[in-house]
Amino acid sequence: MDLSGVATLDLERLKAVVGTRRLEFPLSRLALQGEGLERLTGEVAALNALGREGTLVLLDTVLAERRAGARRPELVWTGPEARWSGARDTAVVLADLFHKATSTVLVAGFTFDHAADVLGPLHQALQRGVSCRLYASAPMASAFLREHWPFGPPFPECHGFTPRRGVFASLHAKCVVVDARWVFVTSANFTNRGQTRNIEVGVLLEDTHLAAVLESQFSTGEWFSRVA
Repeated sequence: MDLSGVATLDLERLKAVVGTRRLEFPLSRLALQGEGLERLTGEVAALNALGREGTLVLLDTVLAERRAGARRPELVWTGPEARWSGARDTAVVLADLFHKATSTVLVAGFTFDHAADVLGPLHQALQRGVSCRLYASAPMASAFLREHWPFGPPFPECHGFTPRRGVFASLHAKCVVVDARWVFVTSANFTNRGQTRNIEVGVLLEDTHLAAVLESQFSTGEWFSRVA
């Protein structure tokens, strides 16, 4: 069994659903797909041969090895792709990050139109006690809770970017930092189109140093002010 091409998030998710018996053995392709674990459907026979306990031991071993070694960036993609692509789906990665969050989330984006499906997992994270800071251009940030957050409380903190007088500029970055550990930088807007239809490219990394540096770019910038 070769798990080298399977994302760490997917292995952690498999461990969670197997460990809690949310997925029972024998596993099926359909059950794995239902948990967003499409990349593991080709390993069903091998996992079933190991059984529940053997699978958990294998996952513990692989995850421990990955934590001990350098982690490779993971390619994240929206749009048509080759059948055997090694990229992960943008919408799946974003939802997984929000589901995984335990303490903090930073979101920076250009637009959030028609984003209820995209942001639903983030609202669920806030309901678990996770805090969120959202950054956007000032007009977008000011209207965010009214126009793009249909869920009600709890709410993210909204911070707006205002350029210097006479300068035409906007916040065009799209990125997510979760638990000061996971960093997702993408060309995709936080919209249904950006997450599911356009051709978009991003990268997912587990890097606490990069996470801290990226968060500081937003939190220490005088060009941002809280608007909600």
